[in-house]
Order: sequence, then structure tokens, then C-alpha cells
Amino acid sequence: MVPSSKLFSFIGILIVAFFCVNNQVFAQENDIQESISIPEPLMFDLVRGLGAKKGELEINALADFPINNISSREVEWAPEVEYAVFNGFAVELELPFENFELEAIKMAIQWTIGQSKNNKYIHGIQVIGETMLHDNITEFSFLYVPGYRFNETWSTLGLFGLMLEVGSDAPEKKETILLNASIFADINEHMVLGLELNNTDPTLQGLDDNEMSLLVLPQLHYEFESGLAFQIGFGPRFEDSEIDASAVLRVIKTF
Repeated sequence: MVPSSKLFSFIGILIVAFFCVNNQVFAQENDIQESISIPEPLMFDLVRGLGAKKGELEINALADFPINNISSREVEWAPEVEYAVFNGFAVELELPFENFELEAIKMAIQWTIGQSKNNKYIHGIQVIGETMLHDNITEFSFLYVPGYRFNETWSTLGLFGLMLEVGSDAPEKKETILLNASIFADINEHMVLGLELNNTDPTLQGLDDNEMSLLVLPQLHYEFESGLAFQIGFGPRFEDSEIDASAVLRVIKTF
């Protein structure tokens, strides 16, 4: 069970971050008209898309299934809820599981800073807080999120920042640079192909030693008219001399 003081401190920091950008969000609410449409990565997704409109609601679940070294790896999965409180400002609650055991409580906020006049470039910031339930570890991630649309087909998105860990069970190295880069091709109005490169697997944070790794995740996105969408990918994660391959699935419903 999470100590109450630890959980309250974790929630308090996110609330402070919310009010720090609140005034800018109100001022920006009338500025965002038609946002630039850029797909979200499969493994390291956004808190709604950049430029989300007030009232947008998304419920999704991510699952990471090991396809090698199965005896020593668990299924990592996480349901989450995302809601755009104002234009360009969204919040998220996520519950990471390992098999059937709840491992952590994760919250995030995302603010879209703005977009270019030529409707090519859009950027924002994301702040993530995650507290582990079975270890005395709390993580805070601070990310800059740029996106660029080259044309009707090609676009790219990045998440670049730093993750810090606190707590008596945190590893000796308490910081990790976060580098995520994805490129997407819109095949038609329903289907997107993508390639995601990630220097750390976010489903493993709190359980590793924060050393660099590389996740290579080719992926397919498909969205139905109803707002139901599926994202699926297969790829390896390289760390030292080991390779862990995974099948990754995200099921999404937007309202």
C-alpha cells in the first residue's frame, strides 16, 4: 500500500503544475482553431493529440506481450483515461499492471504551446508522475513534444526530456534521458503506418537500472468511423547484449 504522505505529495506536484499553466491555457483557448493532425506513437503515447479540443475524452489500454524469454518476462498492460480540460490542455490517469497485479499509479498533464502559421509545426510539453505501489519509488518525467507534418502523407513526432526518480528504492542512477522519435505515413483516412524509436521502454521504468536501451517498434494504426481504433506493433528492445522482442497492442475509444 502507498504511504498517504507519498501519494499526497505526488498528486500535489501535479496540481501545482496544472495551475502554473492554467492562465496560459485560458488565454490560448480561443487561439487554437484547426490543429495539425499528427498520429501518436504506440508505446509512448500522448495525453490526447497535440491541439486537443476542450471536452475530448479517450479511454485506451496498452498491452506489451513478450514473444521471447517468456519464462522471465511478464505481460505489462495499462488502462488509461485522457481528457482535454481546455483547448490544448489535457490530463491523464493510468494504472500500470504486471499480469494481474497493479504496480503503480500514473498521472500526466500535457499543454500544447502552439503551432506555426503554415500549419506544419506544432509543439507542447508533457509532465508525468508515477508512484510505485510495491517499492518506495516515485518518478517524474518532463518532456518537450514537437510534431511536424511534411505533407498529407508524412509526419513525425518526438518526445524529448528527462525522467527523475526519488525514494529509498530508487537505483543509484536516478535520472534517465528520454528520447522518442516516430515517423508516420497516412495510407488513407483510416490507416497509418509508423516506426517508433525509443531509448527506454516506459513499461519497464521503476524496474530497471535506468541505463540506455533501444526499442524499435514498427506499427500499424487503424481507426473506425465510430472512434474505435487499434494500434499494433512488433519489435525488439536492445539492452547490452540482450534482445527482448514484444508484440504491442493498444485499443482506443474516443468520445
